[in-house]
Amino acid sequence: MRRFLVCLVLSASFASMAARADTKIGYVETQRAVSETEEGKQIIAKLRGEAEDAKKQIEVKQSGLQKMQTDFEKQSSVLSDEAKKKKQEEMQKAYNEYRQSASELQDQIDKKQQQAMNSISQKMLQVIAEVAERDGMAYVADRQALLFAPPSSDVTNEVIRRYNEKYPVGGGAAAEGTKTAKSNKK
Repeated sequence: MRRFLVCLVLSASFASMAARADTKIGYVETQRAVSETEEGKQIIAKLRGEAEDAKKQIEVKQSGLQKMQTDFEKQSSVLSDEAKKKKQEEMQKAYNEYRQSASELQDQIDKKQQQAMNSISQKMLQVIAEVAERDGMAYVADRQALLFAPPSSDVTNEVIRRYNEKYPVGGGAAAEGTKTAKSNKK
């Protein structure tokens, strides 16, 4: 009887392992996928341009502050105490405005980046689900969450290709609708 129970437990274990062996698992390097899609490249370039513009605005204000400081240091020996105090208050006000402006610009850039990434992420999840379903994968994980995974389980390139196909840059929903209509005729 004991032998029978051991055999039963072992056969159940082997059956469980065999079932797991048939389970296909894939992974996607999500950051690479987002940055290598045509839409991702376009958004990244746009955000970089906006960040450069903001950086230039901040640098202009910063150089204005430095000029105010230099002028104050040059004039401080001939200014009265009241005039010095007034200049220092003006400089402090300008500095506070600079910090607030820099913070607002950074917040705007961060918000735009978050909105863009949310939009791409939602579409990316749809594409990943389609690729997983088509390839019979039970699970698809983000590469960063894995300690090890064989390269054969990497579906990143397929996800990028499919994303670019499904969401062409400049085409939007109209291009997708046309593409769907054409594929339905076939």
